[in-house]
Amino acid sequence: MRSTCSFVGIAFVLTACTGEIADSHAINAGATRDPNAATAGNGASAAAPAVLPSDGSCTPANPPPQTRLVRLTHRQLQNSVRDLTGLELDLGAELLPDPHQAGFDRGIDLQVGDVEARGYRDVAELVAQAVVNDSAALSRVLGCAQSQGDTCATSFIASFGKRVLRRPLTAAERASYLALFKQGPQLVDAGTDFQRGVRVTLEAMLQSPKFLYRAELSADPKNLDRFEIASRLSFLLANTTPDDLLLKAAEAQGLGTPDAVAAEAKRLLSGEGARETVRDFHRQWLDVDVYANKLTKDQSLYPGVTPELAPALQGEVERFVETVTIEQKRGLASLYTASFGFVNSATAPLYGVKGQFGDALQKVELDPAQRAGLLTQVGFLATRAFSQSSSPIHRGVFIQRRLLCATIPNPPANVPSLPTVDGTQIKTTREQVDRHTSPANCAGCHHTLINPVGFGLENYDGAGRYRTQENGVAIDASGELAGTEARAKFMSGVEMARAVSEAPEARACYARNWFRYTLGREETAGDACALGQLAARLADDKYTALDLLADLSRTPSFRQRTAEVP
Repeated sequence: MRSTCSFVGIAFVLTACTGEIADSHAINAGATRDPNAATAGNGASAAAPAVLPSDGSCTPANPPPQTRLVRLTHRQLQNSVRDLTGLELDLGAELLPDPHQAGFDRGIDLQVGDVEARGYRDVAELVAQAVVNDSAALSRVLGCAQSQGDTCATSFIASFGKRVLRRPLTAAERASYLALFKQGPQLVDAGTDFQRGVRVTLEAMLQSPKFLYRAELSADPKNLDRFEIASRLSFLLANTTPDDLLLKAAEAQGLGTPDAVAAEAKRLLSGEGARETVRDFHRQWLDVDVYANKLTKDQSLYPGVTPELAPALQGEVERFVETVTIEQKRGLASLYTASFGFVNSATAPLYGVKGQFGDALQKVELDPAQRAGLLTQVGFLATRAFSQSSSPIHRGVFIQRRLLCATIPNPPANVPSLPTVDGTQIKTTREQVDRHTSPANCAGCHHTLINPVGFGLENYDGAGRYRTQENGVAIDASGELAGTEARAKFMSGVEMARAVSEAPEARACYARNWFRYTLGREETAGDACALGQLAARLADDKYTALDLLADLSRTPSFRQRTAEVP
């Protein structure tokens, strides 16, 4: 049964919004862009990385900065609740999925409508009741003995409130929460009077826009204040609320220089939150979630390749990326060239790996002549293919758009079906695609961008298995990295993956996507210099994604208030 404090909580939210929600609505009202248009290679018109200045510095040239209220993503909300209370609670059932903006689900224009508001109310009630019902969690949240009565309540509001709002509370805020605490016995009909007060106070705090939004409303029209920087660091790098050390650094007038910000960034990136950030970025960038619904294959051709393999293939991406980035401390090149994988009993045969395997994923060394990094993983290859064949087009488009940030328009209307590979007139998929894309209205994109890249993966069938022949004809996997300055030529998928790893365009695209993921917006001309620096550093394979994030925290783009994207 819903307590009457729900309505008090909502009223408290509305009161707390005075002078702030109007700003939020104004910002969000303009967020009408097609989210797909913000993804790399889908018509995005970002500035190319600038030539690095001789002194390595970057002078921002953004439009005049504006105040921001950035809603937490639901993942950030869930993680914050976990770190604030110590409770592992599944809040997903109460909340709608976050939409994608700038290619990721961490956009700066996330909105709150009636449905979302009700979801936040339900989350606040769920969390507050769970805390009160769990003695350890309640003790952790209070930080004092209930027997101390109002003294403990006052201490709890100041200390826990600072953690929830991510800054010290004002005197007015402390007084409002204390007044609400004292109303608790009249609003809730379960627990002691003290517990009832805690419950309604928690509900109000967790519904406050000052918790649900990452506010960037400092008096300085351009620069974030130290608590805003702390929040940006924690949410953008670790996907959760600032910890006590970060809040103490902000209180002690720290975080005032790029070096101080970077030092805290490196500390955050040494924790478990960094692993989650690395996993989450690559999951979204590589669109790994589609594995769950793109593994329906013709069982006469690909026996055992079913949607049930999705968790193992998704897990392989996760384990591979973590191993390269965090454990081996390697960079972008190794993501494209490392010749190991993670398999279980169901996926090992697809790689041609012999041995005894169970359900758990095990690290294995793969044939370096056949496998190299992300582009030759079974999950990527099988989900960018048809149910009965490979698909150079799907593979080529993904590489160009997502990995090289090339702009490829959508296909024209009324494109005819692919001709049949009949084993006589058309013997291979390569021949099929060549014929299908030969008309003038197709050749421009396909023959100059898509096909030359996609053909490089023809040694892998529709299930991602390695092959040397198709219908008795030797596979031709030759091509070139079209659309890049070097236009490197290759004879196999392994050579193609190496060419991607060496392409400046791939490094620039990787940096651009990390920028969009981290800051939740598309880049502007004023970000070009910083992006150019980050991309240049990715040429060193010892420069990891975590190094990139630490360096990103030094940039004006990270440390200054976000400007509206034109």
